[in-house]
Amino acid sequence: MEILNLNFKEEINFYKKSIDSKLKTVYLDGPKIIRDPIHYILQGGKRIRPILFQLVVDAFKNSQEDDVLNVALSIELFHNFTLIHDDIMDNDSLRHGIETIHSKWNESVAILSGDAMLALALNLLDNLSINKNLIINRFHNALIEVCEGQALDISYQDKNDIGIENYMKMIDKKTGFMIGLSSELGAILSSRNQEECDKLKEYGQLIGRAFQIQDDLLEIVSESSIMGKTLDSDFLLNKKTYLLIKSNEINSPKINSIINSTKKNNDEMFQDYKKFLYDEGIISITEKHIKEILEEANHILSDLNIDTSKLYSFTELILNRKK
Repeated sequence: MEILNLNFKEEINFYKKSIDSKLKTVYLDGPKIIRDPIHYILQGGKRIRPILFQLVVDAFKNSQEDDVLNVALSIELFHNFTLIHDDIMDNDSLRHGIETIHSKWNESVAILSGDAMLALALNLLDNLSINKNLIINRFHNALIEVCEGQALDISYQDKNDIGIENYMKMIDKKTGFMIGLSSELGAILSSRNQEECDKLKEYGQLIGRAFQIQDDLLEIVSESSIMGKTLDSDFLLNKKTYLLIKSNEINSPKINSIINSTKKNNDEMFQDYKKFLYDEGIISITEKHIKEILEEANHILSDLNIDTSKLYSFTELILNRKK
């Protein structure tokens, strides 16, 4: 997927279209009851993770094209497997601007489709010619980390004493690890030394941390039509987002009165919560923290002896994203 003389946005769009096209060729012969949902959900998505992987590969310029494609597709299939299961647990009805699989079909079909996507992701790795066993092992580790992160997310719903440290542990597993793996795999596939692999993993994990906090923020300040997913589910499920934890730190009695109100419907409570976040300056605090994390990520890039200009641009892309 090598390209020349394109500006960064055009390059990102090129990679996205290439990944989109290849995903259409995945799993064409299976039973219709899971084949259709798989291709249905794969029609949407930002492709952030495989694009990050591709940018790292480009920086090192030392990988086989077939290997690059297989890992990129595996990353995206794995990610969508996690989304399908996440949507079931959160009972979300919208993903990528369309109905979630469990909503359009049912939970059984969604579970089977997600499991099949995980298997497809791992099968693609069997074809690798470089560092195959290490890369498969890293995917196995990612599966455990993501499951643990999701488990923490669920367990926190019934607790009111979750602090920022616990929250960071949860999102580092649930979101950060897989984005960190995406950048790390670019180095592993390019046969780089351990120090370089570790630095790129750390860079990606920080990107993932900022990305998740940003998701928490966008679910407040954005619109469902822009985000392409349900926006109030975290609030209604009492999910411990960055903003809710900060709310408890700054004015616990006030936020508790909003959340526990019995006189208003869900939409009214959500609007009260949104107003509270603006009035108390929590929106600004969150935006500032996201920038600080991304600055830390960029600092790691400065230690690498490669052309990291596209990765700096990627950091900026994450900072300025609207969905």
